[in-house]
Amino acid sequence: MSQNFLEQESTRANRSAKKQVFGGLTLLAGLLALLYFLMKDSFDMNDPSSRQVLVYLGILVGVMLVAVVVRLFKARRTARNGENLALPFNEDTKEAVAGRINREASEGKILVDEYIYHFEESKKPYGERVVLLPSYLLIFDGNLKVTAIPRDKIYWICAQVGRKGGSFIVQLLIFTEKKIFRVVGVDVEHVQRISAQIDRYIPNVFSDYDPFQLSYELEKLFADNREEFLRFYESEKGKRA
Repeated sequence: MSQNFLEQESTRANRSAKKQVFGGLTLLAGLLALLYFLMKDSFDMNDPSSRQVLVYLGILVGVMLVAVVVRLFKARRTARNGENLALPFNEDTKEAVAGRINREASEGKILVDEYIYHFEESKKPYGERVVLLPSYLLIFDGNLKVTAIPRDKIYWICAQVGRKGGSFIVQLLIFTEKKIFRVVGVDVEHVQRISAQIDRYIPNVFSDYDPFQLSYELEKLFADNREEFLRFYESEKGKRA
């Protein structure tokens, strides 16, 4: 039986996770070998401090190996029937939502499909990904989890660029009825292109405003006074009706 869209993405995420785990194990083994080579003449098993260092090192390695086993266990099988879906609005069962998503994908109705990081054509993409369908906006977290946001719960999507708390930030903000979802990127123009693509399907009711300044103002208004945010949103939406 051929896999559907979500199962294919789960299989791909599992494959990527396994590669990351084995790559991490290889790096760990190399670091331990280097550490042993550099410090083998410094350890004295009769010295309590040397034994203590080895105990701590053994605990660290043990914890990392347990984490590896857990990660491989989670990636052991393909998520089926929407098992890896996160439904923040609890609008239906995971199986029912997965059915709608798979049906729309099989009908070629994927409107936007972009990784939040920009990659050259020769590079294999990884990390968080945004997929827009007629019914849902999907956020793939780069591992196994897929957050499904109903289209009718979304108010506004924008690329937020600037300084926040002293550090430079680039992210895609998704304002919804319940909360603001954030997908953090690096390349400013790439995240702006993703926002522009989504604007073609989810109208930008705040298109008359500077999105850079407005994103911070609305983010604060959304947190402090949700009712005022909704009044402003409905007012701007009404102008375009």
